[in-house]
Amino acid sequence: MKKEMNNKGFSLVELIIVIAIMAILIVVLAPQYLKYVERSRNSTDLQNATEMVTAIQTFAADPEVGDKAFVKGAKFEITVGNTTSITDTAAGSVAAALSNAAIDASAINCKSKTKWTQYVIKGEVATDGNIVFDYDNADFKNAMSGKSGT
Repeated sequence: MKKEMNNKGFSLVELIIVIAIMAILIVVLAPQYLKYVERSRNSTDLQNATEMVTAIQTFAADPEVGDKAFVKGAKFEITVGNTTSITDTAAGSVAAALSNAAIDASAINCKSKTKWTQYVIKGEVATDGNIVFDYDNADFKNAMSGKSGT
């Protein structure tokens, strides 16, 4: 009489092969995944900056508050790093503009880890009343102007 073998489960060799295949896949795919994560962080920074710029422009264009708030020659800087700070010679107009747009500047921080670790949004009210924006980081400036991707 033959004894039946118990063929439940996987052999050790089969398990090692599966683990080796998974390790190879991780080694191949991990760099791409990390690139996508960093692009997402950069995109988040650009979106936050765009929202702040748009809020300031909209507030300045409001005839009831804009011409009183943003006077010609007024300058401001929004520095975004681990925290956000606002330097404003426009009598608090930037903070008012962000607040009016329901943007909590204290909750915004720089997400990027490779292209930039902080960025500064500089603004100046020109003689024609328009606000001219500039950015301190070349990579960030190019990304904001659409000259380079995230």
